[in-house]
Amino acid sequence: MKIRTQADVDALDKKIKTELGVDVSKYRDEEAIEAISGLLVFPLYVVSWTVRPVVLAFLLYICGFFLLDLIHIQYLLYGIVGLVLALVTGLFAGLLYLTLRFRSDLEGIMNYSMSIMRGIVEDMDQLNTTTHVGNRKEVLQLLFLGVMHIITIPAVSSIIGNRVPLIGGGIAHIVRRVLTTMTGLFKWDEKNLQAATLQAGDEGKILPAYLAGVRGFQNIMNKVLKVSIRVVQFPILLIFGFFALLTLVFVWAIN
Repeated sequence: MKIRTQADVDALDKKIKTELGVDVSKYRDEEAIEAISGLLVFPLYVVSWTVRPVVLAFLLYICGFFLLDLIHIQYLLYGIVGLVLALVTGLFAGLLYLTLRFRSDLEGIMNYSMSIMRGIVEDMDQLNTTTHVGNRKEVLQLLFLGVMHIITIPAVSSIIGNRVPLIGGGIAHIVRRVLTTMTGLFKWDEKNLQAATLQAGDEGKILPAYLAGVRGFQNIMNKVLKVSIRVVQFPILLIFGFFALLTLVFVWAIN
């Protein structure tokens, strides 16, 4: 099930409520939000590592007034166009580097999401009305999508948007894309699930399957995280390369 828009999230929520009888949103309480907020270390260094390249680009721009051979109107052109190009190039350089520092925070977020999911699984197993031997994997996948898209991703986006000044919205968008890509790529470990199905017998409980899936979670998530970050980095790298090249061409042309 591909989740790209809010309409897709609403459809997912309805599907989980209808097929599994679970309201995932009720697990999105203040305690969960507080815990996710505590896992986010990178807002503390977002500004630092994003601003540093911008400051460096600005200093190089200032040096240009002394190093370049400018006359008359060229000062005005360099003063306006050069400043814009320097700041934009520095900003995307900062964003590119910043994506490399997301890994540990995102791993913590994903691990906590799995702990939220465990609470849902335990509640479902107490009722044990919607799962059976044949649908354990599908139920786990549906619950995982629900936790990520209904609880984790909106919470993380909101926290970053509120805690990071000026560029919080842009950073939140990048993190949302990484988490969405990770969620779409993640699949439960088939061997572990098969073993858990045999251990659980015919009762239809999914906690053994969940616990078996978690055992292989870290290895799978490391691979998924690596791919997801590269997917998100690619357009940032293209934009950075474009403005860096445009800046060099501009400096060459005006000098």
